[in-house]
Amino acid sequence: MNKVIQYFFLILIPLYPFWASIIYTLTKRNADIFTFAAFLPVVAYLLMTQKIRIPKYLIFLALFALYHFVSVYVNDLIPPQMNPVFFLFADENMLACLAFFAVENTRFDDKFITKMNRMVLLLVAATLTVSLIQIRFNTFFISPEIRDNPLNYIYFQQHRNFSVFSWININSLGLTFPILISLLLAAPGMSKGSFPLVLLSGMVVSFLSKARYIMISVIIAISQMFFVKKLELSKKIYILLIIVAMGGALVVLGNVYELNLNQVISDRILERRTGMGSARARIASLEVFLQVFPDHPWFGVGPQTGQNVLQLLRGVARSIHVGYLSYLYFYGIFGASLVFISIFYLIRDSWRVGKKMNFWGSFYGFMTLCFANVTFVYFNFSEIGIILAVIYLKYYKDKMEEEAGEEAIPAKITADE
Repeated sequence: MNKVIQYFFLILIPLYPFWASIIYTLTKRNADIFTFAAFLPVVAYLLMTQKIRIPKYLIFLALFALYHFVSVYVNDLIPPQMNPVFFLFADENMLACLAFFAVENTRFDDKFITKMNRMVLLLVAATLTVSLIQIRFNTFFISPEIRDNPLNYIYFQQHRNFSVFSWININSLGLTFPILISLLLAAPGMSKGSFPLVLLSGMVVSFLSKARYIMISVIIAISQMFFVKKLELSKKIYILLIIVAMGGALVVLGNVYELNLNQVISDRILERRTGMGSARARIASLEVFLQVFPDHPWFGVGPQTGQNVLQLLRGVARSIHVGYLSYLYFYGIFGASLVFISIFYLIRDSWRVGKKMNFWGSFYGFMTLCFANVTFVYFNFSEIGIILAVIYLKYYKDKMEEEAGEEAIPAKITADE
């Protein structure tokens, strides 16, 4: 049965954007509720057949999911038209808890990781291909829920690309894609020919997204090649030359597709036309947070931006636009701390794996999550990038335990003698 569960992850997670598009096309519903239902029998089987394993990060995330529902109920924030059961099934925190429970109680073997590497590479290649198509046809393979929402009109006006991820969430590209790049750059057994494709995809897709935080997140993912990889200086220079060549290819690509690179840099990266509008939104968010947070510091106001906050922001932003501040405002010190402690344990575990096993893909992937929420609000642990980072982390934690067990056996024999 363990093999069946491995194949379940292999088919579901890296192909999730395409499953989500099929589900939405057939049912006009997001895929989360169906994914939740798919994980239920897996979790039920694991609970009935083996000794369960619940790491510390999952304990705190589960406590936060519970606190989130209490906060929603106490503050009467369940949408009146939504069935409370469907509301529970559609919750991203509950979905993440189910997925992580299944991951932590499944043993992933070497063959699975090799296959997963290929599937993730396939997803990255598909992301690159669709992003290139969206230069000319920027609504190609875009979810109607995103495309037809008037609030998103400005994104299409700016010719931002969402690639294959709009069927999941408008923010999925920014959170998941840098993690995919991080995992592939660290994954063992990847062919030399795939390395330039991963670098090219990271640079091109992040640039075409026209979102600075995605570009910086990809840079964070790539930086592991220089900071933690045990490579000779000549190989690091070789990698740097490849990156420079990729930059040149990006310029050529811009000319071929009549993409004004200077305008993208001026408008989106330097924000000359908007007068540093993004920076002003973050500053305004900090100022508003300092005004409203003291009113409900311990338990928050519930996961919804109040009218008083919207009035104080004066149209600069739709909410407190810094993830950490927003969660402190929503859930207070008590609730937000549960999320932050969960992230701490994920980072701690991935750091230990990096030091022991020299696999830094999950660590740098979680770093992109931490950075992204300095610029916006999206602590969505059910994103496929986060789930994949946890799958790789679990695989290497198991290998660490195996090695520790093998080292202990000779010591025991000697003691017996």
